[in-house]
Amino acid sequence: MATLARAGGTPISLWRALVVEVTRWYGWALLMRPVARLGEHYPVAWPPRVRHLVTHVVAALAANFVIAAAGALVTAWLFPTSRSLLDSVGVQFLVGIPVTAIAYVAIVGGSALLRARTLLRARELEAAELTAELRTSQLAALRMQLQPHFLFNCLNAITALVRDAETTRAVRALSLLGGVLRTAITVADVQEATLGDELEFVQRYLELERLRFGERLRVSIDVPQSLRAARVPTFVLQPFVENAIKHGVLRERTGNEIAIGARATHDTLQLVVRDDGRGLSVRPDPGGTDAGTGIANVRARLERLFGPAAAVRVADAPDGRGVCVEITLPLLLTARASTSNETARARADLSPHTAASR
Repeated sequence: MATLARAGGTPISLWRALVVEVTRWYGWALLMRPVARLGEHYPVAWPPRVRHLVTHVVAALAANFVIAAAGALVTAWLFPTSRSLLDSVGVQFLVGIPVTAIAYVAIVGGSALLRARTLLRARELEAAELTAELRTSQLAALRMQLQPHFLFNCLNAITALVRDAETTRAVRALSLLGGVLRTAITVADVQEATLGDELEFVQRYLELERLRFGERLRVSIDVPQSLRAARVPTFVLQPFVENAIKHGVLRERTGNEIAIGARATHDTLQLVVRDDGRGLSVRPDPGGTDAGTGIANVRARLERLFGPAAAVRVADAPDGRGVCVEITLPLLLTARASTSNETARARADLSPHTAASR
């Protein structure tokens, strides 16, 4: 303003020009909150609503008039002239229209972006909380599926051992049962574990099942030592092992075998649970293997955790005997110095007749 006045031959002091300009911009600063509130109550969206547009046009003109009136008063005080105050307001109103359009749109648009960003963060936080709750509920469902009938079967088997005065085996069985139940109960908030820990849990579970079935239940585990540190969802194997026992094996006098394996290709981990019992086509409830509660929970958890990078495939074994379950996961390794110790402890906990053949 001072530069333009000097170029027009009527120089003014810098402080006077500064006061006039500050009046205009401080006016917009004071009007920022009311304009933002107006934008919140009358949002501009596509397709635009005529009522909202008219409201904002009227509000912008009203804001321009208020600022023009304030500017005219300050100008009349600093630069007294014979021009009437109303004429001065009219001139500043017309001159301020371009600035008003820019300032008003910037305030309404900026406040809308801030509200959208806040809303997006709130929705992301809510989605994360809902996902965590879903995972926890699914994990709880897996634990509840494991405990009731399995517990009753084990207690019946232990009762038989006590009745037959097989004290050593009964004590061993109670120790194994306590370990299995302790693991099932204490992982409420744990979504992942190492593959070595999962194998240890499954081995304990299978040894308890052998209390009922004896040598008829054979177990084979083929998991490279390098993969035992891989991160996997908790209880990722147990539902499939339980299903194999319930539906697939121990239908022959000579018994059956459950084979558990793992292999890695590039950045993918594949877990395999296979039995040599009845296939899906000859089971009385073929859908039970693929649609049981535990397996459905595993599918949902894998989808939540890894999206399309994870998959579960349940089909008849290639040789026509039994069922083969293939679980595909992203390969996530964790450096744990205690992995070898955990594996050694798992093997030591197994009785000789339950040790996995390689």
